[in-house]
Amino acid sequence: MSRFLLLFVVGLSANLLAQNTNVANHQDSKVVGFTTLEHRIVELSGLLSLSDQVKTSAQYIIAQSTVKADASANKAANKGALVEINHAQHFGIAQSLSKRWAQAEWEQRLLVLIDSFDEKSQRKIETDLSKKILRSAQKKEKAAISNQNKAEYSLYMNKLKQRPPAVSRWKLVEALDQQSSFSELIIKTREQAYQEISSQVKGWQPPVNWQQEARQEVLEFLFYAYRKTSNPDLKKIANSYNTPTLKSFFGKIKTGL
Repeated sequence: MSRFLLLFVVGLSANLLAQNTNVANHQDSKVVGFTTLEHRIVELSGLLSLSDQVKTSAQYIIAQSTVKADASANKAANKGALVEINHAQHFGIAQSLSKRWAQAEWEQRLLVLIDSFDEKSQRKIETDLSKKILRSAQKKEKAAISNQNKAEYSLYMNKLKQRPPAVSRWKLVEALDQQSSFSELIIKTREQAYQEISSQVKGWQPPVNWQQEARQEVLEFLFYAYRKTSNPDLKKIANSYNTPTLKSFFGKIKTGL
């Protein structure tokens, strides 16, 4: 299950970042020293795919950062345009990100964070994440992710922009996003990739208003994922995330990023 893998760029070819991450995964493909319960919480949470979100974000920005350093590009750069990332910089970014965000490394950090909860809290986290309504909701999100590169998804997004839903529906989707920490986690992980690029590429800055665009992207995705879900059921899903235990759990995850 890969709840947080929003593939906002489709069809990118394999590159150095993917290769470096795969190498790191093979070197440490199994994390040991934690309980079955802790591994179960990782599985239920869907948080492992945040490592893919970092990789995908970096891939997208690197693919877009091909602005040549001529006068017109410099003028555009002053307005927040991307500057060129060369092959050596690309390689360096890939190596740095893979050290912290290869899936095995991220799984290790997740398990450490989960291990900081006592067993009673861990069992409550597992119980909350195992609720039928959340398992069903995450299946809908996973199905929506698999459709992101299909015509159906694009057509729905065009329809969404042309005929915005009722305000009441917007509020329900925004509540789901807020309670589940969906867009907040997406933004925080993308920020990790952008910070690494900024540290290695002189003059590089992330796109203007990228946080707002990421949040809007998540909301639109949720509209698609729950397009056949009634308002009462959508409210129940949002409320299922709104428990003290899950608030504490996701709060610690966000801090640990």
